[in-house]
Amino acid sequence: MAEATEVREYRDDLQLSPYDHSDVATRQKLTTPSWQVVSIPDNVRVKDKGSYIAATQNKRAHVALNVYTPRRRDEMHCHPGSEHIFMVWEGHLTIRGINEGEEIILSPGELVHIKAGHYYQLCNDTDDYLVLYQVATEPVKPSPVGRRSFRRAGDILPEHVNSRGL
Repeated sequence: MAEATEVREYRDDLQLSPYDHSDVATRQKLTTPSWQVVSIPDNVRVKDKGSYIAATQNKRAHVALNVYTPRRRDEMHCHPGSEHIFMVWEGHLTIRGINEGEEIILSPGELVHIKAGHYYQLCNDTDDYLVLYQVATEPVKPSPVGRRSFRRAGDILPEHVNSRGL
């Protein structure tokens, strides 16, 4: 279990941005029928409220960079049908879930792999920037619902979300 940290006021409790994959190829160093090569340092840029920077896009997975400004966090949410991997590139990530023991602080080089449909919250509880390398799978079959906020989840447990395909 992670150490307790002082809770401060956060800028907001919203997702970082609408996801824009339209100019992914412009961020790549090399694009071939088989490869998409991207430099993380060349693509990290910070907007006022943080950034979501699409880096690659394929049929079954995509890679992005997430930049969190100091004291910024997501809402508790899940992605039905899509697994997510977050690796800390710079800064420290506090990640929380809804199950017992699901809170940890990750440092550069550490990662978390989240099963599809399981709830989590990404937090930058520090006064520094946080840069995450993200891999997300694309659902084989389109999900009837997209990202789900925990506030709208009601009494649905992660196991029910997965088994029902929601």
